[in-house]
Amino acid sequence: YVLCAQPLKMRSDSRMRLALRVALFAAIAIALIAPSMAIEEPAQSKPSKPKGLKTQSAGTYIAQFLKPKKQEQEAAVDLGGFILPAKMAWAVKTTTYFGLWYFFNIFYNVANKKALNALNLPWLQSLACVAVGVPYIFLVWATGVRSTPNLTKKQIQQFFPTVVLHSAGNVGGNVAFGAGALGFAHVLKSMEPAFTALFGGLITGQWKHPMVYATLIPVMGGVAYASASELSFNWLQFASAMVSNIGFSLRAVLSKGVMAEWDRKVTKTDGPNVFSLLQIGSTFVTIPFVVMFEGWRALFPWTHPNWKEAIGKLDHAGAMITPSYLTQQLILSGLAFQLYYECAYLALDAVSPITHSIGNNIKRIVIVITSVIIFGQKMNTQSMIGSSVAIGGVFLYSLATEYYADVAKKASKK
Repeated sequence: YVLCAQPLKMRSDSRMRLALRVALFAAIAIALIAPSMAIEEPAQSKPSKPKGLKTQSAGTYIAQFLKPKKQEQEAAVDLGGFILPAKMAWAVKTTTYFGLWYFFNIFYNVANKKALNALNLPWLQSLACVAVGVPYIFLVWATGVRSTPNLTKKQIQQFFPTVVLHSAGNVGGNVAFGAGALGFAHVLKSMEPAFTALFGGLITGQWKHPMVYATLIPVMGGVAYASASELSFNWLQFASAMVSNIGFSLRAVLSKGVMAEWDRKVTKTDGPNVFSLLQIGSTFVTIPFVVMFEGWRALFPWTHPNWKEAIGKLDHAGAMITPSYLTQQLILSGLAFQLYYECAYLALDAVSPITHSIGNNIKRIVIVITSVIIFGQKMNTQSMIGSSVAIGGVFLYSLATEYYADVAKKASKK
């Protein structure tokens, strides 16, 4: 019986992994197609009369490829032999943004988890996430690829609490990723919109429509249902994920209030630049805590006992852990973290919030499936159902937020 059961179990696991791979490719395909469907908000202004086809040269299009535009702002591309339609030119750009966003996000999560599994130094890993991208940030500013921010001393002081919250959110996330299953950590982090909605109302006094808050019920219910059956559930992972949710949600609410008073044209604080400032500030904030919790040797990780203990062991895939292996995971995770956020901001500037929300929710599904395939972390049926309900609730929250925001705008114009 035992001999017969083993092949059956292997075949079952093989079918499950095949199904997950198919689901992963399907999710990525949907994400890449989503921008082309152009789920945009209806135009508020009256369409202007056509004055001939607006075109741009291929050189201009390539030079401005990393400067996203909404669909209606993109011009057709004159390729000499033929004209690339404006919608197609926009779709090529936007699909690239989404594709790179997913690629770097998957890359980050895999490299990050590998480093956490091998070293078990979440504070060091958090420092890598914010510090590794700093040279890249200064490079794009020095070369003029992106304008350098221009903040006064007062504005820097106003911005500092946001930096601290970004640091807390980053560390909480890494502790959660290292404490248990990567996929389940992302399910727990899907509760972030609930915290953002709550803190937004408490701090600003601007509460959303009751139906918006109603959509958070499946989010919290789904997480609770999945948590009750999660095989690797532990309170450290749950508490750390909640710290991350609180940190990032407060960061979003407070930074919006602080920067509302700034002249963005003067300060040069667009989305990518704000994130870059958070990364630089968080590097300085995180260093003392790395020393406090993991010792000064963590700043020179090759001298840390955990580094020495990891050498010679095998990772989840049976690969030998070497010094170069550990160095690569730390650097690649930090660089991918920076780049995936950059691409997410490019995608946000090119599409409507609804389309971006669809992409973000599919991204969560992709990460959960990827973690199961790569790390072999199993999810039972109840955990899958709860996770699906929670992620679906986040999507409903985004739709409801946009819908009632539009209703409020139209009512204010009357």
